[in-house]
Amino acid sequence: MRFLTFSLLCLFFQRCSAEGQDLGGKAFTFPAETDNSYVKLQPAEILEHLGAVSVCLRYFTDLPQNNKDQSFFSLATPAHSNGFLLAKYGQNRHQMYIGGGKLDLWGLPDELNEWNSFCVTWDSETGLTQIWLNGKPSSRKAVFRGGSLVGRPFIVLGQDQDEYGGGLHKNDAMVGQLTDVHMWNHVISTCEIENFSKNKGFEKGNVINWHDLEFTIRGNVVLEDQITSKSDSQNCSDGMSIY
Repeated sequence: MRFLTFSLLCLFFQRCSAEGQDLGGKAFTFPAETDNSYVKLQPAEILEHLGAVSVCLRYFTDLPQNNKDQSFFSLATPAHSNGFLLAKYGQNRHQMYIGGGKLDLWGLPDELNEWNSFCVTWDSETGLTQIWLNGKPSSRKAVFRGGSLVGRPFIVLGQDQDEYGGGLHKNDAMVGQLTDVHMWNHVISTCEIENFSKNKGFEKGNVINWHDLEFTIRGNVVLEDQITSKSDSQNCSDGMSIY
């Protein structure tokens, strides 16, 4: 019912219409904790079966609390609300849910108030999954071995779906920025992950491509220019000081 309500509302609000854009140099800003703010992504092709997934993105946040979930990427299917969920819980603890199975990965430090490169791979045949944070790998663990994600995916940024297309909660909300989101339906190589982390040339996502993205903004989310360093902020010319 909640998903249906969202869909009907979007018929009346222009900002809910999907757009195909090159978002190079752009970022989604999630400025506050809410239970209704997220970005819905439209896959480049209709997918009904996923036996391997890779996702890369960059995130920026200043929240260090150890009791706060921040959900970056949530893929739900009719059978699995947590089909492929990427999140962090406080500092240096990242979480993954794949096919409903959960993994905690510890010890890879992320930087507050800095852009962090975050990649995840999973292969159904072995169940092996791994994260890479700023080019550094975690240990390899197994989850959802032999399983597959079946049914049309519902993909959102900045929130966690507890049901297909809905079930959002304030405590799971991303507060910060996301950029350079890519998704593949296969395991990408460590060389591609390294190139992504260093912002060099890499294979763009064949399912979600940041440079050819159809998306829908819901709630309090702002699409704006990405500021990557102090030197990227507005140039300030010398002028008369005001006292």
